[in-house]
Amino acid sequence: MKMFWIISGMAAIVVLTIVIILLLANLGAYFTKIAQGTTVFINTGDSLRSIWPNVGGYRMSQAKDLEDQQWLIPEEEDTEREKAFFSDNRVGTRRFQKWLWRRFGIRFISWFWPHNRIHSFDLGAGGRKRIKERDAIKENAPLRSRVVDSPEPTVVDSLLFTVPRPVFLEGVELAGDNSRINLLLLPIYRQVIPSLPVYNLQGDFFTPLDAAIEAAMVDFFASYRVAVYKTGQKKGGFAKDSFEEGDDPKKLEAVPLTYSLWLQLTKGGENSPIERHLRHLNASVEYRKELEKKGGAEELVAYVDKLTYNEPVPAIGGTLASKIPSGIVPRFGFALVSFRVVEWEAHESTVKLAEALLAKETKRHEAEGIREEAYGKRDATEALGKGESERFDLMVAALVKHKVDPNIAAQVVATQLRMENVRGSKLTTYVEGGESRSSIMVPAQAPASKPTEETV
Repeated sequence: MKMFWIISGMAAIVVLTIVIILLLANLGAYFTKIAQGTTVFINTGDSLRSIWPNVGGYRMSQAKDLEDQQWLIPEEEDTEREKAFFSDNRVGTRRFQKWLWRRFGIRFISWFWPHNRIHSFDLGAGGRKRIKERDAIKENAPLRSRVVDSPEPTVVDSLLFTVPRPVFLEGVELAGDNSRINLLLLPIYRQVIPSLPVYNLQGDFFTPLDAAIEAAMVDFFASYRVAVYKTGQKKGGFAKDSFEEGDDPKKLEAVPLTYSLWLQLTKGGENSPIERHLRHLNASVEYRKELEKKGGAEELVAYVDKLTYNEPVPAIGGTLASKIPSGIVPRFGFALVSFRVVEWEAHESTVKLAEALLAKETKRHEAEGIREEAYGKRDATEALGKGESERFDLMVAALVKHKVDPNIAAQVVATQLRMENVRGSKLTTYVEGGESRSSIMVPAQAPASKPTEETV
């Protein structure tokens, strides 16, 4: 009995301990919970001690970059992810830490809490934005009204792994005809260097990141070329998104974007021209070479290749040179992984041109509809004539086969045709005669209740 009470007492202590741990974790004291898809940072005083990501399929790198920073890189093996996740724990506590994490999704921070604590940071004004649905705003409201600040607080204690960030650009100029458009964009970023935006940029990273995307879009519309027809009736018309190696220069040529060509350009998807242009800006060729030259950073170099689709850009020039000299990743700690043009509109300076092009397209489609209707009638008439011709040929051939004189066979067909022409009228009896042949009286239709007789 004494042993029972001892065991019961120990079990009660264990349960009470777990309950206290869970309570402390919910309060953020000594223990913490990490939401899926986020990364938290552990401070000792005001300095970074550890980075804890809860991101499936990723782990913190062993290698460090040119700025002595660890990256969040892909990892398929569960054992390697777990090993990296608990690498900062003392050997004697790892088993208990792993049990807590696997069982309750909780990690022990430190006995010296709150000196050792979860780091909080401020995203700043405009740090959290979202897109309002079109039906949630007034009809004909300007495009910029779709981008609004999120109601959530800007002071946070974790960094999202995947970050959608709406950007509104006004009056971007197209190099082909100097027309302007307003764009609502939705870039999606992936966390790569967790400490960079939080500690180096002190949480205020969205404003310069937006500016970099804006500069990249200005560069795109100034430099991008589409393929148009060089000769023939379609001369100057849109052929495809780009002039590529192997295209016939006698048939196609590359020209800068005009408003008309922009209307037909592919604006979304992994292989859309805009996304192809931007994703190569994640890291420059020069940065990749420096990282490779550093040595021991092979896993980081491999990830750069993946993020740039093995096509990092040469030295980034123009306005972008001051904003992302080495690329988006080394500058902001994020990689651009997806991009979508949510909506666009003609700038006020281009409204008349847009209306004229719309009217032109409308007339073109109307004319195309009229032509197609005429072609349909023509084809129907041709098909009907061909069918009738074949029918009469078969009738004559059948009569001739039975030794009927071809001329008489032709007269029979002619009579048949005349009979068909009067069917549906009020005529009840059809009489046909002539000097050279006897009169013929043929019922033209089923007799009515009170038949009348008409002759022709």
